[in-house]
Amino acid sequence: MKGRASVALVLFGLAALGGCAGGAGRSACDLLQGQTACARPSLSARTPGPQIAAAQFFGDASTSDYEKRFLALLAHHQLGAMDRANGTGPFGHDRYEIRNGDFQATYRTLQQLAGPVAETHLPPASGSSGDGHFDGRWRVSRQTLYIDAAAQPSTPRIFDFSGLQARSVEIVLRQAGKQPADIEGTCDGSLAIRAGGGSRTIATGTAFRFRLSGEDDTVSLFPSDGLNRCTARIRSSLAPAGAPLTIQREETADPALAAFDSRYERCPTPDPTGLDPLSRAFYASRWLSQTCALPIGKPRLLRKSRDGFNAKVEALMGAPLSDSAIDKGDPELPLDFSRAPRLKLIYLSSLEFKADFSGRIIERLIRHHAALGTKVRIIVTDVLERDKDDALLHRLAAEFPNVELQEYRWRADHGAPIDEQTSQLHKVHHVKMLATLADDPGRSRAIIGGRNIHDGFLFHQPIDLSRYPDLEQYDKTDGFSLNYYSNWSDFDIEFADPATIETLAAHLSTMWLRDADTNLARPFSIPVRSDGARPSGTARHFISVPYEDGHALEDYFVELVDAARHHIQIVNPYLNLTPKLAQAVDRALARGVRIDIVGRIDLKGDIGGKFLTALNKLFVEKYGDRINIREFKSPDVVLHSKIMMIDERLVAISSVNLNNRSFFHDSENGMMVLDPAFYTRMKPIYDDYVAHSNPVATNVTIPWAYRLLFDEDWVRQAF
Repeated sequence: MKGRASVALVLFGLAALGGCAGGAGRSACDLLQGQTACARPSLSARTPGPQIAAAQFFGDASTSDYEKRFLALLAHHQLGAMDRANGTGPFGHDRYEIRNGDFQATYRTLQQLAGPVAETHLPPASGSSGDGHFDGRWRVSRQTLYIDAAAQPSTPRIFDFSGLQARSVEIVLRQAGKQPADIEGTCDGSLAIRAGGGSRTIATGTAFRFRLSGEDDTVSLFPSDGLNRCTARIRSSLAPAGAPLTIQREETADPALAAFDSRYERCPTPDPTGLDPLSRAFYASRWLSQTCALPIGKPRLLRKSRDGFNAKVEALMGAPLSDSAIDKGDPELPLDFSRAPRLKLIYLSSLEFKADFSGRIIERLIRHHAALGTKVRIIVTDVLERDKDDALLHRLAAEFPNVELQEYRWRADHGAPIDEQTSQLHKVHHVKMLATLADDPGRSRAIIGGRNIHDGFLFHQPIDLSRYPDLEQYDKTDGFSLNYYSNWSDFDIEFADPATIETLAAHLSTMWLRDADTNLARPFSIPVRSDGARPSGTARHFISVPYEDGHALEDYFVELVDAARHHIQIVNPYLNLTPKLAQAVDRALARGVRIDIVGRIDLKGDIGGKFLTALNKLFVEKYGDRINIREFKSPDVVLHSKIMMIDERLVAISSVNLNNRSFFHDSENGMMVLDPAFYTRMKPIYDDYVAHSNPVATNVTIPWAYRLLFDEDWVRQAF
């Protein structure tokens, strides 16, 4: 382990998190000279310390309590990257075998910074509670501007790029249609352009021109720090005079949104010595990204499929669709926008957004608001989108550049082991939220839970969409087909309190403004000492990014199970516990805690259903004589809800499955509520799941091939 090439790659890679290194021409720092964010001290300096680290990661030497927490997470991630690239630490080799002084100095600094991540809880900082704003420049910003020369906008197109907290900004112009397009224009600052394997720099005020010649063709723009606005035209054979396009810096054009996006919370944390174990777990600050305690109010509980879909429709249109309109299954049915709220911002985060009845209706509702100038932000998982799904969303974003689309894809670090390399194929964005922020705050809404934008959450059987060739026509499938269709029974919760909705949307902004290369997101809160009183709020929203935060969600669930004294009630279809969570369940059973689970053991119809069924049967085999496990009894409906309730006081409603995927691979979110009154509201929901289930027989049959397969830890961790 003496090779200098590998070491050098890692040392230079330290800056890649901020976009100032990497392959030739990959970032603004490579292509534009004199960028403020690119001149950073090296972490391998012989006098390492927090101030050098803060300057290296954030562009200043500030070491506020919030920045110290964020530095610890970044350093924790970077240590992992160094170990992977050099085969050190958990990958087998002693780091001292690397005889390179810069490597050792950097490693020591990162270890010092990352040390607090080893602790489950964060100690409270000094200072008062309230909101703060973070403006450190730490990330790579990469956004996609979709161009379709065939699109005919009714108003000039305006695309906002975000340089907020960014050390490097890249705007990827991507061909959405098949018609070639020529783009020409000028900018008020210098601009680098990368196209066709080459790059060039355009001076302030100098005209530029380039061509998108075919479907999925791309060109990258790298705006300098001083560039705030470009004025351009899109020309094609269909529009030889050209359609106007403005590209502008978002934080300059909309400083109020920039302040919203840079928000973080300082959460008053009560003294744990005066709290029972469940309250301690709820109020504790951990490496998991959480809001402060919020008032729960009286959110709407969305148990029925149509209620869940119509809640989204009503948030966007001001009124639900009638049963008869849904029954007709016509995605082009007339929509009445006379009662629609006037919206400032729409967030839609989903595992998938399908080109089917549900997706087309939601797309049309979003299209209405986009035409009025509403900012729309959509996050979906790239690996689950099919061609028609892509086309639906790409057309929308091309016609309305104020609709910004992020297609999440996780990429393994250089040198990562084979299990992490393969996880690039299945790591997904599993955060579920629709948040609408209205001019009239009383009409804002936020919906979280388990439902995706997919007809399987609305219709019992695939509906006939054959007369709409741009939409998916599902078949009933079983296996790994992306054309899968199941009828899922799920649960969502809708909030109408304006302050709560703003907080949830601001929390989601940390995911939206994540680092484009690593998918790391900044934390949303830090703990501060309270004045002795317990916070009045009883609900906390969390977002989990397990490969960033040291599997903090797993630690949280373990702590909640360990805090249970009497009763745990669970609704969840996926029962492949992590080793730490299984040990916590064993401890709970040993101290006499009753555990009841309503699940769906047979997951036929779900993607990978045979594998998931075998894992569920292994759970039944292990726990069937100690846990009351019930099977959701509708044979052609797949349970998809994720609810956990503890001691008639705490309720968790989330996207979190009780499997390795949720705790090791996928981003997740949910709401924790510590309130006996809210449990009382949820108890009839749980009882309804029980009423629609039957006891599970413990004498399960598991094919030997699956037993052998799941004896391998890395295989179990993939599901």
